[in-house]
Amino acid sequence: MKKITFITVVVAVILFSTCGSGSFGGPPEGTVKVNYNEYRQVIDGFGGSNAWTRLPRDQQTALDLVRLLFSKTDGVGFTILRNRIPFRERLEGDNDPSLNDGFMVRNSDNTYSYTENQDGIKTFNLNWNSWDISSTKNLIQQIKALGANGPENLTVMSTPWTPPNNRVTQWKEDVTGVNVRQNYTMDWSRPDLWGRLRRDKYNDYADLLADYVKNFEAMMGAPLAILSVQNEPNWKVQYESAYWNGNDLRDFIKVIGQRFPMKGVAVGEGGIGIMMPEFENFNINFNDMIKPSLDDPESQRVISHIGLHQYNGASDSSSRAGSRAFPEIVASGKRFWQSEVSGASGQIPAGAGILNALYYARMIHWDMTLAQTNAFLYWWLWTGNQASLPSSLVYVDEDELVVSDRLYVMGQYSRFIRPGWRRIESSTSPHTGVYSSAYRNPQTNEIAIVMINERMTPSSIIIDLEGAEFDQLDIFRTSEKERLKSVGRQRISGNSAIVNLAPFSVTTFYGRVK
Repeated sequence: MKKITFITVVVAVILFSTCGSGSFGGPPEGTVKVNYNEYRQVIDGFGGSNAWTRLPRDQQTALDLVRLLFSKTDGVGFTILRNRIPFRERLEGDNDPSLNDGFMVRNSDNTYSYTENQDGIKTFNLNWNSWDISSTKNLIQQIKALGANGPENLTVMSTPWTPPNNRVTQWKEDVTGVNVRQNYTMDWSRPDLWGRLRRDKYNDYADLLADYVKNFEAMMGAPLAILSVQNEPNWKVQYESAYWNGNDLRDFIKVIGQRFPMKGVAVGEGGIGIMMPEFENFNINFNDMIKPSLDDPESQRVISHIGLHQYNGASDSSSRAGSRAFPEIVASGKRFWQSEVSGASGQIPAGAGILNALYYARMIHWDMTLAQTNAFLYWWLWTGNQASLPSSLVYVDEDELVVSDRLYVMGQYSRFIRPGWRRIESSTSPHTGVYSSAYRNPQTNEIAIVMINERMTPSSIIIDLEGAEFDQLDIFRTSEKERLKSVGRQRISGNSAIVNLAPFSVTTFYGRVK
């Protein structure tokens, strides 16, 4: 294995020890009550995105990276990959024509290449060897090569940042009548930036997305589980993007529900998952952006997932890191994913060390316990640019992996809490600066209790387990000098134990009912 560098110290990826966890002394400062038989939400998994990135050219470095991210024995055990659908187009004469993904096959006049049947259903020609698609295919192959050490079932979700659009096809139109920040007149030398999908192109775009979904497994080597409708639909930026309001999303999702089955793609229960709206923040106006689609029976039956990003965490001065309760989403029965977050600014501690990592641990904690999300995804899994490390979990420096503490803190959850596990009822804040959540595998009766200590001093906490009997729990910890390290076993006496939490640490107690 090549050299792997951590932000603060250099240690092996995973260490295992059967020694005791040590004693920090002091009386118990709080109690975590865990009800083993009181279920909460299903956990779908943890992961991140490979958008605009390639695996390292060095094969061993690429293998080390994939193992670090997706191996459940040698790494953090991610199970979700979020990839980008590369619809960016620039023609000769446009601003920077090299920014052309080449996924849409075009005719000589730059119109799209497709066939059309007697019912007006179009089948588009796509270039599955285009660069971002082929990068994702390579990554999927490497993940599958992990075999039994990899994900039990890799969950792939795909997100478009823009519908296809160029100055000839003009699927987009100006954004008008919204507000100063979002109104926009199309710059046809940069047709991937902003704009609004024309309503007379809804059928075409739905047909195109159905082609993508229908052919994904054959072309990529793994099934596509979830199709997102749009990345951050009302966030105007200087990279590929598009505007959708809540009514637009509702109406287009209804078209998906009509057109996908006509192309042999099932939607709804048992079919491809459809996610919306992937708004950029948890402080979304639910009534404007989500409620229209849930209130309409035709669109509601198509939607399987609600996805939100969490960039408002940087401005949230509370302990909840931007998280909030969404009883409307929970009541809808849709899966709720936090599908993108990154950064080190505002309320988020700078750098990529343990203090920054603890902030994200607290974010996961509140997302799972307060918002009741089913999955947590970081933005970039890795990048090749050191300056972008706050936006990624790993920086690839030639044949060296520079790993943020965020990755290992996520691993305190993802390595143990596997897809299909359930969160179970437990105390969430037993003491100031200490947070706890508990999870169970209903099939195997395994349990994982994750505890965060943000304090600069040790903490002693009582765990009180109700509804099951345990002899001991294995202990794994990430702290200033430990990375998902096995630090011994916790003996359980009468379903109760006093556990010791190291300063600035995340600890997972993992075991099985005796």
